[in-house]
Amino acid sequence: MKHMRTVAIITVIVLLFGLLIMGSSTRQSPKDQVWDEATTVGELDSPNYYIMYTDLMCPYCDVFSRAVMEHWEEFRDYLAEHKILFEIRLTDALYEGGGSQYSRDAAEGAYCAAREDKFWEFYHAALQALWDDYHSKGIGDSKTSPAIQNLPSDYWLKIGHNVGLGERFDQCLQNHESVAEIENNTYRAMQVSQGMPSFKFNRFTTAGFDSSWGWDYVKKYLDAGLSK
Repeated sequence: MKHMRTVAIITVIVLLFGLLIMGSSTRQSPKDQVWDEATTVGELDSPNYYIMYTDLMCPYCDVFSRAVMEHWEEFRDYLAEHKILFEIRLTDALYEGGGSQYSRDAAEGAYCAAREDKFWEFYHAALQALWDDYHSKGIGDSKTSPAIQNLPSDYWLKIGHNVGLGERFDQCLQNHESVAEIENNTYRAMQVSQGMPSFKFNRFTTAGFDSSWGWDYVKKYLDAGLSK
């Protein structure tokens, strides 16, 4: 009986050890979880993985992203130092929620740019354009401010041209080639995000970003994921 009990205990230990090995081998790396490598910055084999769910027409999302853009080299150095892969998961959540007719158009521009590996150039140019044309003037920069209206139909097209995108980009926009991908990604994002913007960094998750915050708060959001 004692022998059988010992064998049973050893069997359980072996099974548990096997499950642990299987779990560690099947756990997805950040690279395996990326939706689109064109929307990432940092090394794909990084052990730390930071995800931001956003919408270009979300003003609070733009405050975070503009702070990052204004400290781009420092941001990249931080990612490299702490071995972080950062991914933007851009959606048209505001369009789907009926809050902005321009959200879909902005997402189409960014997705078409990503197809030509110019996502970040387009994204930063779009952030700057929205700031210069609207947000800095108190238009569309918060829930209580006047909404952006009468956005030119070629607004995103011109931004693409300004960063060197050409005929292929134009066709992508005109034929709405990225819509199915946007709809799918927005649906996936809305299953896990807590609003726009939402952040997931290792075990740290949060949502929202105040319009008065800047780079110091971006750093706090980054540090929070490392400390968990």
